[in-house]
Amino acid sequence: MPTADALLPYLRQIDYNGQYTNFGQLQSKLLSKLLTIQSNLEAEQVSGVLTSSATLGLELVISCFNLPPNSKILVPALTFVATATAVLRCGHVPVVADVDPENWMLTPDSLAKNRGHADIRAVIPVATFGMPQNAESWSAWSRENNIPVVIDAASCFGAQKTAPGISVVFSLHATKVLSTGEGGLIVTRDKNLAERLKAMTNFGIGLNQSTAGTNAKLSEYHAAVGLAHLDIWPSQVEKRNKLLKFYKEALAPHIGNSIKLQEDTGLFATCVFNIQLYNSDFRGRLESAYEKSGIQTRRWYQPLLQHQPMFKDVIKANETPNANLLSETLIGLPFYIELNQNELGQVLRVLLSNINN
Repeated sequence: MPTADALLPYLRQIDYNGQYTNFGQLQSKLLSKLLTIQSNLEAEQVSGVLTSSATLGLELVISCFNLPPNSKILVPALTFVATATAVLRCGHVPVVADVDPENWMLTPDSLAKNRGHADIRAVIPVATFGMPQNAESWSAWSRENNIPVVIDAASCFGAQKTAPGISVVFSLHATKVLSTGEGGLIVTRDKNLAERLKAMTNFGIGLNQSTAGTNAKLSEYHAAVGLAHLDIWPSQVEKRNKLLKFYKEALAPHIGNSIKLQEDTGLFATCVFNIQLYNSDFRGRLESAYEKSGIQTRRWYQPLLQHQPMFKDVIKANETPNANLLSETLIGLPFYIELNQNELGQVLRVLLSNINN
């Protein structure tokens, strides 16, 4: 995150402007910069709106689907709880689906391999761990099935594209590659939808239709954090890419035997790094070895949605053997831009010594 000194010039702009929220100059400037980055990525003009969180962003897009109450919305088993809570808070039912065993995501291809989705009214695929979804494929699937789709790309700013009819929601939380501290960004190719979403973040004021809005605006103070972070973001992206390359090169001799990596679907905007081990026993041994070495690991997105206590009554549309296996074999290794070569060496020595044993 940007330092206090880096924030100070932007905070002084707020004082000078005398506006602290409700679409101020800093918020407008930040949105313009982010949409320019997204438009350059896609080589297409996009529109969007900043929100106070990505979760609220998802809720707003779901609300724009105008679905009947208690509609079933498909979500992947392997995702953060917010994907499903957004569905519930909109008055609908999250339905769990399996993921692709190679890229670890819910995709049109993985969906085609499962049955029992005839009554689904919407789909929320996730750009899992920052790996981008194929938005064009989802656009074609959406048109063919007449079912709306929104991509939960919380961890994927800078890599995930939109497509016709496909909106994307990014997180600007403090743990993400680009941050406003707390915040979100909805991007779409539909300018009219973007305007509607903007009004909905401000209680629905100005809308001519009976759509319930909320307070989901991004304040000027959060926009100041985002602008300061954008100043250092390119160098941070470079550092993350170097760290990812280092890991991949060091692990290359063991990929396909003892470990697997997430299948690369395009430009990767990772803020975490996971590997898949060959069985759950190996993961348990490795976690213990890391703990003894004073190195923290994580089990991202576990337990699966259908095993979370808050979702004990969630509908599971089908079996999820791929997600089940991933939940037993994934381990998150240290991945942050301050990691130095000595620390990386420690992480790799523990992993490789356990692979060799």
